[in-house]
Amino acid sequence: MCKRIAAAGEFMALAGWREDAGYRVFHFGTWAKARAMQHWIDRSGIAHRAMPKMGETAEERAERQREALAWGLETGAVHAVVQAYRQARDRGESELTAFNAAADAALALGRPLDRINDTARVLLNWALKANRN
Repeated sequence: MCKRIAAAGEFMALAGWREDAGYRVFHFGTWAKARAMQHWIDRSGIAHRAMPKMGETAEERAERQREALAWGLETGAVHAVVQAYRQARDRGESELTAFNAAADAALALGRPLDRINDTARVLLNWALKANRN
């Protein structure tokens, strides 16, 4: 709708969200075009629609992390993943290369490809926290 209202003119649209609400900001070159946009928003009822879901919720993220940790502990993969990371770092490899080695270990142990990065990150963070205590 912004393109229709702006016609050959310029406009800017920004979108974002906070924990409690989403927002959009529209900027037009003239007051008349900004007013036309506000009129369309009011008439269409779009302002009363629910915000689309942007990414996973905190609960979904926590559940994914719990599942990854449970897999690592049940299969004994925690040790192999952490060892792959530590060995790479001991060889002087970068953080990213060591993380990739940990992810490769998770993949070799049967973790699905779409879950290996998250799993490696969860297992490494768990091991780091466990050693601090």
